[in-house]
Amino acid sequence: MKKYNLLLPIAGKAQRFIDAGYRMPKPLILAKDKHVINWALESVNLSECNLIFIVRVDHIYNFSIDKILKQKFGEDITIVTVDKVTRGALETCTLAKEHISNDLPLIIYTPDVHFGPQFNPNSVSKDTDGFLLTFTANSPDHSYSDYNEDGIVTNVVEKEVISKEANVGLYYFRTGKMFLQYAKEMIDNNMLVRNEFYIAPMYNLMIRDGLKITAHNTEKMHVLGTPAQFEFFVDKVINRFGSKPIALASDHSGFDIKAITIKILQEKGIPTIDVGTFTSKACDYGDYVSQVTALINKNDCSHGISFCRSGQGANIAANKVKGIISGLTFDEYTAEYAVKHNCCNHFAVPSKYVNKRMLTKMIEIWLNTSFDGGRHFTRLNKLL
Repeated sequence: MKKYNLLLPIAGKAQRFIDAGYRMPKPLILAKDKHVINWALESVNLSECNLIFIVRVDHIYNFSIDKILKQKFGEDITIVTVDKVTRGALETCTLAKEHISNDLPLIIYTPDVHFGPQFNPNSVSKDTDGFLLTFTANSPDHSYSDYNEDGIVTNVVEKEVISKEANVGLYYFRTGKMFLQYAKEMIDNNMLVRNEFYIAPMYNLMIRDGLKITAHNTEKMHVLGTPAQFEFFVDKVINRFGSKPIALASDHSGFDIKAITIKILQEKGIPTIDVGTFTSKACDYGDYVSQVTALINKNDCSHGISFCRSGQGANIAANKVKGIISGLTFDEYTAEYAVKHNCCNHFAVPSKYVNKRMLTKMIEIWLNTSFDGGRHFTRLNKLL
């Protein structure tokens, strides 16, 4: 017998995706070779969880979502249907009452995010009545938790920034019965936020009654709630390098180190496009950097690397182009954070200061580091 119930409400209309031209329900939209629901559930250890999906009836009739979910996650999953618009996620979750009204711990996960490291339900302390995962953010689009240095939550608010800890959308309750008890109180007392019943504020009722609510901040977070967020995740995270070439450029001072870089990449099986310069004769870096950025923006290349003596000029030239995020990289730290916090698709390298040994290390870091998302996505989105 499995130890946890994992409730997954995926019955939203996703109007923004419909308006953007997507025809499939959001959980079934493909990103590379996986559906959105698969990407979201990669973030949770499912080995000891009973999976309970809440789906729209029309998604069964029109898209066979029930059959697809069973193919993906097994015939023993539970499907709960909804044929009307509810007043929010909390009310939707109560439709699974007959499956969660028991003493098993309940995890509710609104699966339109991808985060890491993977959440393991066994990591939640046994003396905890409720638990939330958070990520660092500052946008009022999220709910927020305020908690002390011991991780004890003191307040949870929807759509208002009260701390730097935004809620991921994963909620743990010591028992399903406990969740239903407090859900009933919220609904009976019409405790709406912006005309909806949200899950997160329910923890305030539990705090009022002296129950212990804890939280933990997750390292990586990618929200897939809007078409723009989803497309950023696809293009900049999961398809970051893919099979497309890397474009390279240099001026005369970077001619030799560019050739070394091409050899290192090709030895790793990564295709390259060299746009020049092709001699050591004096030239202007901007003439070649512009060709690299054009290849990136046309989606002919995944990334670009440009060299000039200090790297500064190549970096300035690249960052003047819309759609380009260029980072000046010259050691392991700058290489890591160009990707980890800035999701760079172009790297400007100073040919005077970087040798083959450091360049090899930087390439390894670029290839094996992923974007953290979360607050860093919010910051980048202001610039793009």
